[in-house]
Amino acid sequence: MTPTFRELFSEEFCRLDSSQPLLIALIGAGGKTSALHWLAQAFYRQDKRVLFTTTTKMFLPAPANYHRLLLGQPPTASRTPSITACFSHYQPQDNKVIGLPAEQIDELKQRGTFDVILVEADGSRGLPLKAPARHEPCIPSSSDCVIALTGGQVIDRPADPQQIHRWAIFSALTGIGAGEILDRRVFKTLLAHPEGMFKGTPPRARRVWLINQVSHCDNARWHTLLRPELALSAIWFGTVQETPAIHHAIRRLTR
Repeated sequence: MTPTFRELFSEEFCRLDSSQPLLIALIGAGGKTSALHWLAQAFYRQDKRVLFTTTTKMFLPAPANYHRLLLGQPPTASRTPSITACFSHYQPQDNKVIGLPAEQIDELKQRGTFDVILVEADGSRGLPLKAPARHEPCIPSSSDCVIALTGGQVIDRPADPQQIHRWAIFSALTGIGAGEILDRRVFKTLLAHPEGMFKGTPPRARRVWLINQVSHCDNARWHTLLRPELALSAIWFGTVQETPAIHHAIRRLTR
């Protein structure tokens, strides 16, 4: 059965229903910006005041993705449900915007100016899979939920260095070589390693692995990754640019 949006974010809605602001960071590869826009629209439809930004760089969002765009201006909330995009400045040479420091985002959350803050906290050059470098990702310390994305097209396929951002780091971390299959064992290592997929995630944050751009996957075989040592809260399967965005979810019953 396809989960509803509130079912996917049941813990987060407990915060929102008690008037506590929510901060969600997106990391990894394979559709972070699309996932950010999906979340912004979905929370807006739940009558929330939404802010989205980045701690790195992203392409300037299209007007259809926000109601207000703030460039180099202090983030001020609307009194009514809306989507605000906020960045420090714009780079016309590559049509990209530079976001806000993680510390400033933590301060915004503490002020409670917005109900939901969404942050693209990682870069992957449009590739479906990555391993983080020393300076990555840049996750605000007060994040309540961290969603790590992987492009579903690489699951159970031979490893292609041209499709994996920071291949040398990925190969060293997982012990896999070019052409070897990116199977459950590889992702278990990537998920569990302190320098892996969820590197820098605040200890109390819920950890969700989103396998994106996938129409079919043997969900059952990934269920075994929800083990205590991984501190993984859920695995979602779907395509965030479709409706519904998530067609299957595996959730750990206990934390």
